[in-house]
Amino acid sequence: MNIKEKIEQANQKAVSEIIDADPVWVDILPAGEVIDGLEPNMILHSGPPIEYKDMVPLHKRGMVSGALFEGLAKTEAEAVAKLESGEIKVSSALDHNTVGAGTGIITSHISMIVVENRKTGVRAATFPAEGPFQGGLCGWGLYTEEIAANLRYMTNELFPVMRELIHKRGGLPIKPILAEGMQMGDENHTRQTAADYIFNTLILPDLFKMDLDKKTLMKVMDYIVQTPRFFHCYGQGASMSALLSAKGTPYSTMTVAFGGNGVEFGIKVAGMGDEWFTAPAMMMKGRYTSSQFSEKDQLPWIGDSCVVECAGLGGIAAAASPIVCSLRGLKLKDAIALTREMEQICISKNHNYPIPNLDFDFLPCGVDIRKVVKTGISPEIHGGMFNHEGGLIGAGSARINLQCFEKALKAFAQKYRD
Repeated sequence: MNIKEKIEQANQKAVSEIIDADPVWVDILPAGEVIDGLEPNMILHSGPPIEYKDMVPLHKRGMVSGALFEGLAKTEAEAVAKLESGEIKVSSALDHNTVGAGTGIITSHISMIVVENRKTGVRAATFPAEGPFQGGLCGWGLYTEEIAANLRYMTNELFPVMRELIHKRGGLPIKPILAEGMQMGDENHTRQTAADYIFNTLILPDLFKMDLDKKTLMKVMDYIVQTPRFFHCYGQGASMSALLSAKGTPYSTMTVAFGGNGVEFGIKVAGMGDEWFTAPAMMMKGRYTSSQFSEKDQLPWIGDSCVVECAGLGGIAAAASPIVCSLRGLKLKDAIALTREMEQICISKNHNYPIPNLDFDFLPCGVDIRKVVKTGISPEIHGGMFNHEGGLIGAGSARINLQCFEKALKAFAQKYRD
């Protein structure tokens, strides 16, 4: 078998891990119990590995916030000193079995949603939305006594109930929610409106059947119903559990991770293990929340929630959600054209996701670094625009820096040359 045949065979195996994955929400556990390799004195962040001294101010603030929340330091000055000396370790979330959405600040006592791919047994953990709270630690890198109190409230009062619920239920399959949501206008990155409603329909009856006092019941229900984009973490966990199952497939040129840290953006490839291939982080184009904002206010891409794009959601699924594309002034025909363009760089189609706007054709799946380099077409990914000082100032999309794929293909050729 020649190298080309080996690659084709490997890619079919890798992409099948995405298509045939069976992601199920099974638990809520502290990060230290479910994230592989997370040490007590370690703080995770989004994007490729980066030293504290090289981080953008938003990430630095998140590291300090994480240290204060976890009790690794008593003051900001102490936290900075320990981060600079390496006494507090920093690590990329995507180098573990988790996802660093936004700033991606994760410490060992943060409660995590656990999604298990029941096809392979691989588990991924993602931090839940911090309620209707404006700002938070994990995705925003913020820390106040109010934020810390909210996280403790979630851990001590909300999550024990949700954990009991999901255990009694025996898990909640995620793929059917993703599939139905995309038939109703979600692309499951920037928009989860339909998925939220479906989730509520499935979970709330089980909540009402529990032996709870009314006050506790209302607290949990309000958290689930009132939190914007509640389902987002579940889509990330489902995507990550599938991609982790594909990672390590020898000879595969399929991507298995995307993420940015505000300085660099990076990708991982199934056949290259945990090796990162990076280039300068991209700026997004889209719609700002206010006319006072412009590109000068925008931080280059920061966050790992674009792993959903790796699994065939988000920008690749643009045709499913012209509502999201309208944020950039695009029309339905443009959204359809984007998904059709993504077909040119993908290995297969995912029969789980028939899309009405594509005449029920299936979404493309499995980004192939060879096809990206050959065509010059880079994946279109959706996301939120962060201000340099923190906070979302808009939503839009970007094309992943082509250099990531060129570096990856060069390294792949060196590793697998006959």
